[in-house]
Amino acid sequence: MVYDVRTYDLKQGKVQEYMNVVRNVGLPIRNSHGVKLAGWYYTVIGPITQVIHIWAYDSLAHLEKAKGAVEADPRWSGEYLPKVQPLIDRARDQIMMAADFAPQAS
Repeated sequence: MVYDVRTYDLKQGKVQEYMNVVRNVGLPIRNSHGVKLAGWYYTVIGPITQVIHIWAYDSLAHLEKAKGAVEADPRWSGEYLPKVQPLIDRARDQIMMAADFAPQAS
């Protein structure tokens, strides 16, 4: 498995709004293109404006194909991005491979 680990620092007080947009708009778009949610977390102790989400792919080829399909989806640029971009202060992205002994997303 290949994991796309995304860490976002959000504007103060915007975590719940961001989560609502992801839940209602972003997640259905990603799901429709075969992107699996492996984890979604927000901070309650520490930097309280931080969220981390992890997306699972079968391979690097699957990641490239699925990400391309999501980005080409008019709902992504027309509905999702305009709602979340104003909420984000900083974004970081890592592509990671799972060790052979790690639990795998289903």
